[in-house]
Amino acid sequence: MTYCFHGDRSHSFPVEDESGAYCAEHGVTLLWNGGPITADDLTPAATPDEPEE
Repeated sequence: MTYCFHGDRSHSFPVEDESGAYCAEHGVTLLWNGGPITADDLTPAATPDEPEE
């Protein structure tokens, strides 16, 4: 279950399926795209590519 946060309150999205969730009251749309984000997804590359000479 996913929650729509508005101010200091939250509630379950009234419309939620395999493609996303929508709250008409607050105009919020969430779209699912792939699996959940992990810490590795947020880690920047260790070394940028070196330019060729």
